[in-house]
Amino acid sequence: MPFPFKIRGRTKRYCVLSKNCFLTRIQLLDSGIMEYTRPVDSTGQDCLDQVAQKLQLRETQYFGLWFLNKSHLRRWVELDKALKKQLDKFASEPLLHFGVMFYVPNISHFEHEVTRYQYYLQVKSDVLDGRLRCCFEQTVRLAGLVLQADFGDYDQFPSQDYLRDYTLFPVNWTVVRDVLEEWTQKVSEEHQQNCGLTPTEAAFLYVKEVEKLDGFGQERFAVKDSYTNFIYLCVSFIGVFVKSKDGRSLMLHRWNDIKSISRNRSTVTMEISKNVTITFHTDDMENSKYIARLFTAKHKFYEQNKISLK
Repeated sequence: MPFPFKIRGRTKRYCVLSKNCFLTRIQLLDSGIMEYTRPVDSTGQDCLDQVAQKLQLRETQYFGLWFLNKSHLRRWVELDKALKKQLDKFASEPLLHFGVMFYVPNISHFEHEVTRYQYYLQVKSDVLDGRLRCCFEQTVRLAGLVLQADFGDYDQFPSQDYLRDYTLFPVNWTVVRDVLEEWTQKVSEEHQQNCGLTPTEAAFLYVKEVEKLDGFGQERFAVKDSYTNFIYLCVSFIGVFVKSKDGRSLMLHRWNDIKSISRNRSTVTMEISKNVTITFHTDDMENSKYIARLFTAKHKFYEQNKISLK
């Protein structure tokens, strides 16, 4: 069914009737914004397919769309359900973000260069947004690889002016100007060491370095255990980590050890074996519903695709 348009006078300006369609804004991993007008009954999958078409991305199964909810927490879109209803009900603003939903233990798992490039952009964002912690030496090494991947060989530039407005360090690092200049010089020197690497090779090495960082590919949720202790549940391509408040890993349940994940009101239960279950408590029913749904989706994906660490 075609979109309903009205033509206003002789200007031929088209006015889309809001009751039948809505404007969708999606932020891409390169920070660009896409805008589409979608029918009100279109699903998250319809939107993801349109983004993938724009990016010429074929391995869409690793990617998804997310938004910030009213508590400013990241929430993945349910792709099989109407997109507008989800945004109207849960989102703090009508902006979607395209990103990697299912990480893998090795970038070589992907078949296409476009997939590897989008994955590299996601991993770079994870570092620069401060979601992954790394020491200064690691950050300098990573920044040098990023410059090689994004700009090519160092000797193309007569000065360091090309770094002036480029983000090299995590945004949550507070750095005074003099120190920033010193650090930038170290990154510039690291960039020189990567001379000769192609952008593709540099991006590959960057991802391999980030894969070693604690918390890589994980999403975490604050919950309480059966003794009312505050802990974190961290879901990844390996399985579900249970971590203390200070980030120490207390336990790991691999995907092939988990039988099922369910919820009852504000609790989430993982069945580890026929007679063993572990229960976690969330602060409300909406959180438990989301956690159980996300963990079930990841469990299914990694089991079906046989993706895990040996």
